[in-house]
Amino acid sequence: MSAITCGQRPRSQSNGPRTLTLWHSYNNEETRVFNELLSDYQKQNPHIKIIAERVPFDGLLPKLTSAAIAHRTPDIARVDIGHIPRLAWGKAIEPLDLYGAEKLTQGMHRIAKPVASVTMPGKTASEIFAIPDQLTTVALYYNKDLMAAAAVQIPRTLGELRAIGKKFSARGKSSKALAINSSLWWIMPWLFLHDAQVLSPQLDKCLLGSGEAVATLEYLRELYTEGVEAGAWLSGAINPDQGFMTGRYAMILSGPWNLQTFSKINFGLSLVPGNGKLRSASNIGGSAMVVFAASREKQESYRLLEYLVSEPVQIKWIQGTGQLSVNPAANRAMAALFSKELKVFLEQLDYAGARPALPGYDALESIVAPYLYAALDGSLTSREALKRACTDVEKNLLIPNR
Repeated sequence: MSAITCGQRPRSQSNGPRTLTLWHSYNNEETRVFNELLSDYQKQNPHIKIIAERVPFDGLLPKLTSAAIAHRTPDIARVDIGHIPRLAWGKAIEPLDLYGAEKLTQGMHRIAKPVASVTMPGKTASEIFAIPDQLTTVALYYNKDLMAAAAVQIPRTLGELRAIGKKFSARGKSSKALAINSSLWWIMPWLFLHDAQVLSPQLDKCLLGSGEAVATLEYLRELYTEGVEAGAWLSGAINPDQGFMTGRYAMILSGPWNLQTFSKINFGLSLVPGNGKLRSASNIGGSAMVVFAASREKQESYRLLEYLVSEPVQIKWIQGTGQLSVNPAANRAMAALFSKELKVFLEQLDYAGARPALPGYDALESIVAPYLYAALDGSLTSREALKRACTDVEKNLLIPNR
């Protein structure tokens, strides 16, 4: 991408109305509210015309790549936060620090800046390349009926989770206490709970071979061998979401996107159980708005992003969608509108950690996944599996990135 976006950048338009093109992937209800917000902005700024195009989320990155090749990128696009490093390293998007992004993100949720920042090759300090518009995380869903039938409480710590899980399984019923996913992103909450990290801050070393990471996999492996965890990660097994829906699993980690899906179940939500001094931990997902380096209207594009995440506009977003906001002041103002479940997710965000800001994050997932599986099913010890994972990651991903 760097090869196709280099060269002289077009200058900002000086005469006539200024047109901003924006690609997004909101759902139907979100799109309705978003269009209303854009309409309000244009009324307040008659010199601006916004052309918003809805693009399928799954096909957005390939479309952006094709647009970059043809020199037809939009001014702004809403992207998965996992794609920000790739776009930044490819020099396809504009660093936003000079426009005021540092101050803007200070007024947002504390995780906003870490997920929007990228350390470029040859630099030691990170730069802000995006403005998050939605942040999400996972918490502990539990089936109230299954937990009550087993006469067990909701676990608040990893030790309680293990003890409660054993008691649950000791009844000899077909349902299991817990089900987990084994991809790296889904294992991250458990890693963070053990104070383990995936990569070094400089993205030059794999840290999965640490004692903390090994302890994480050993804990999860023991949950499986002791009958607490269902083996939902095994090939051909019922996945956690489906098993939770059918009453086979009493507890899973999942996000707010499943609140409606699980509405027919008598479920509750709690923070991910803590460990020692760590009250809880979780991972982070979501999306962010980026400004493209080829945009003729970088300053105006940034002004639009400032508007979209401002408190008054985010209050309208909450009112229109019922979702959490990236703006803490808006969340506080609209707290009475949030369900008790959304309030749990809002609190869980305070314990969320960011994934590595690596351009090849998808490749990282693919490399690590088989080793996580091997550790969980006992094909390899946790230490050997993670040692091999780090060797593979450094050889095939980190060294080439240098």
